[in-house]
Amino acid sequence: MPDEAPNRRLATILFADIDGYTRLMRADEEQTLTDLRAHLAELVAPVVERFHGRIVKTVGDGVLVEFASAVEATRSAVELQRGMVERNVGTPVERRQAFRIGLHLGDVIVTDGDVFGDTVNVAARLQALAEPGAIVLSGSVYEQVRDKLPLPFRSLGARTLKNIDRPIPAYRLTATALAETGATPTLSQWLRRRRVMLGAAAFAGGLVVAGGAVFLTERSGFKLDTPSAADGSLTVAVLVFTNQSGDAAQDYFSDGLTEDIIGALGRFKELSVIAYGAVLPFRGKELPLPEIGKALKARYLVSGTVRRIGSRVRVTVQLSDAATSTQLWSEQYDDELSDIFAVQDRIARRVAGTLAANLQQLALQRSLRKPTDNLDAYDLVLRARALILDSTRAGNRQARGLLERSVQLAPGYSDAYAELAETYIQRAMFGWSEFAQADIDTAIRLAQKAIDLDEECVAGHSVLARAYTAIQKYDLGLAESERALKINPSDAEVLLARAAVLLWTGRIDDSIAAAELALRLNVNIGPEAALDLGITYLLARRYTDAVRLLEAMRARYPDHPLLDFPLAAAYAELGRSADALDAAEAGKRKNPHFELPTFGSRFADPALQKRLQDSLRKAGVD
Repeated sequence: MPDEAPNRRLATILFADIDGYTRLMRADEEQTLTDLRAHLAELVAPVVERFHGRIVKTVGDGVLVEFASAVEATRSAVELQRGMVERNVGTPVERRQAFRIGLHLGDVIVTDGDVFGDTVNVAARLQALAEPGAIVLSGSVYEQVRDKLPLPFRSLGARTLKNIDRPIPAYRLTATALAETGATPTLSQWLRRRRVMLGAAAFAGGLVVAGGAVFLTERSGFKLDTPSAADGSLTVAVLVFTNQSGDAAQDYFSDGLTEDIIGALGRFKELSVIAYGAVLPFRGKELPLPEIGKALKARYLVSGTVRRIGSRVRVTVQLSDAATSTQLWSEQYDDELSDIFAVQDRIARRVAGTLAANLQQLALQRSLRKPTDNLDAYDLVLRARALILDSTRAGNRQARGLLERSVQLAPGYSDAYAELAETYIQRAMFGWSEFAQADIDTAIRLAQKAIDLDEECVAGHSVLARAYTAIQKYDLGLAESERALKINPSDAEVLLARAAVLLWTGRIDDSIAAAELALRLNVNIGPEAALDLGITYLLARRYTDAVRLLEAMRARYPDHPLLDFPLAAAYAELGRSADALDAAEAGKRKNPHFELPTFGSRFADPALQKRLQDSLRKAGVD
């Protein structure tokens, strides 16, 4: 039978491969192949068929798929990534596999069932730009889906791709954004980065920023003392509350309510509370309670719904025994929105009382401090946190304005003062002010105000620790970080603040230990924490770890003014001179006022600053 004559047609090409496949094969070839084949047969093939695509071929760990529709191709990519999140739940970290996916729309040549041409090559190159669990589209695909699919793609600009003779506009959808589709943009940024949360990236392969969580958890030397559901321990998981308001933009409210309850319960040392991000993959899934309890190693499960209508909110909560599916307690609350934190107080009291009678003797107000009776002030803080994490000068200024409004509305709201202090530290550290010392002084005053309002304000203690360290009052900084840790030892933000203090005091190994423990609680750290950890890895001569972390964070925060510099230094130490020079030049473009002599001036040990600066000079930074 003669070969099929080649023909041309317009198609959307999806190219996906497994991140870190070589490492996985080196660790266990047979298991890796078995897992990959299962993913292809049980997930990829059914999803592609459902969205009317055609698997052209598989190449090693990669798969090439053709679609007639860009919309269907993108939907398929989304379902593949979400499917991998679900499949990785309960899988040992060292075995988890995560796809990176690229899509491009263009003309292809089809012959004997195979496809060829630049369109295929572009899709493959775009895939290489994706983080584990993420999707990168070309501009041609984006133009087809932008008004049809409510997905928060972010522009990467026109990218120069290997062996492609023209720049290709690219758009990225991160793993974390996929997990939170439907939330309002600024608040979803806070919800995915700020609190104790293992975003979708963790479950798409246990990978923190381009693969880090795998090697972090392997090397950290820490074991979380989370009892299993079978041993009778007081282990509770609060599942993400369902928003029944009919408005997806209100998802942040039910998410925030869930997270606040988790945080409050976590302050009870008698309770082991599962982190917010660990329950995220079960959001909206109607699975048997024993299956969820087993996966989360939780004996008790809390679930609920939130309906926000006008000025009122209705919260329904259930407490169940995961092992037997027995509903132990259920209650419904109707309240004015201004009383939402009183509602949380009652919910926490009932849950804690059911778990252990002796917990009723504790001062619940100490473990569930309501931030304010004014919801508007709370919303202002949420929006400000998102802007702070964006790490831009304009965002810093906007956040400061929101927080000043918040403290005016609710003068007793301690967290608002703590976050306001953070804006002044950020402004001083990034060189956005001519009066850095005055900004640090202001940050100290505001953080102390937060603590005066609530002596157990962990954010206040953590910010104060960083402020003291910035002016080289290391003993005071360590003391404040220890106070925060004592109040809430399960808060990743507390651990990261302590890691920063330990870094600048020269306790490199201790800093890494604290940061890596935080990463096990919260994979999606912010850029400042990643910057500190990248520098710590550099000084610990863990250059490959530094590169993995900083490359991914730079991709997520392309305009950050400092991430390029330690990345350039790590490249230089690995002998990657060209990459080092590129990163150094990128850093100078983003931060033309960068001064090498002052970089690392916070170190208590001048020898550490010299080592850091020597690495930067090797990269071409002067």
